[in-house]
Formats: sequence, C-alpha cells, structure tokens
Amino acid sequence: MTDRAPPFSWALLLLACASLAGCMTGPPAGPPPPAGVAAVARDQVYLSLPTPPGYPGEKEMAQSIVAQYGPQKVAFDALVSLSPGKVTIIVTAPAGPRVAQIDWDATGVHTTADGTPPPGFRGENVLADLVMTSWPKAALEKALGGRLEVWDYPDGHRKLVRGKELVVDIPPAVLNPDGVSKRTLTNHDFGYILTIVSRESAE
Repeated sequence: MTDRAPPFSWALLLLACASLAGCMTGPPAGPPPPAGVAAVARDQVYLSLPTPPGYPGEKEMAQSIVAQYGPQKVAFDALVSLSPGKVTIIVTAPAGPRVAQIDWDATGVHTTADGTPPPGFRGENVLADLVMTSWPKAALEKALGGRLEVWDYPDGHRKLVRGKELVVDIPPAVLNPDGVSKRTLTNHDFGYILTIVSRESAE
C-alpha cells in the first residue's frame, strides 16, 4: 500500500479532462500529506516543497509528457516557467484545451483546474516530480529531509535510494542537435514512468 493516491498525478490531470480517471486511480490509501508536502515513496516518504521554490535561475520550457502507470498510458503537454521566486505549470491536452494551472511561490502551492479534478489530485505531487528531476542535489536532499539518499553522477544520472534499494531512477537527459531533450523518471515504489521531452524557450 502506498501513501500517494492516486499514485501518478500528472496523468490525473489529463484523465480528468478526458473523464477517464477511473482507469488509473484507486481509493486513497489514507489522508493526504499537509499542504506543500508530497508523498514520493512508500512508508510515508515525503518531499516538502520549499517556499519560495528557489530554482537556481530562470527557464521556460514547452514539454510533451507520456505517463505510464501499469498498462495505462496518457500523453499531455505542459508549459513550465521556473525562477527562484515562482514556478508555474500550465497543463493542456495534446494540441487541445488547458486542463490546469499550478502556481508555486512564497505563499505555497495554488492549483486552478479547468473543471473538477478527480479525488486525490494535488498540485504538490506534480511539483515533486519536477523537483526530483530538476532541482540541485542539496535542495532536493533538504526537501526530502533525509528520508531518501540522492546519488548524482557526473553524466547527469540521478538516483533516489533507500539503503540499497533504488526508489526513483532518473537517467541523464538525451540531447538532440535541435535543442530538444528527452528524459525519463521511473518511480519504482509507486509504479509509474514519465517520459519527458522538453524544448527551452529562446532567450
């Protein structure tokens, strides 16, 4: 049994838009964590989102994401804006309407959904996946509070481990000559895989 339910929140946004939430979700495994906190592994392993976010720099990206949870796959797009003081994620169906907007700043996390999201959806879960892939090691370790070790390798590979057990695996990004990058995140505890294709906006 996991602490994070539904186990994969990015997918929930798109499924809410498509009215297919029952395909990939289950009943909650208990009360959700407090505001600003996301479960990232079983046994109440939480990630606390800092306020303000503290991203080291400014970046804007257009992303296409494929999320897989068991046999189910969904695809969606996102516009991501990162800065030390604020993070904004706008999620849309592929080439379709906006599904939700998530804002994270010094006041906390604020989610606005276009329509009614499925039970259990939390913007904090979406942001936790972003922090695990994109924040510096020291900031991620602080957010995890020692609950998982963060192993970073010179080639960009990142692993989150519990003892000798691999919990989250994030191989290095594959960069194309046209500036597009592709990266995956596999959460072994919660059984989902993200494939993220990103293109940074021109300066």
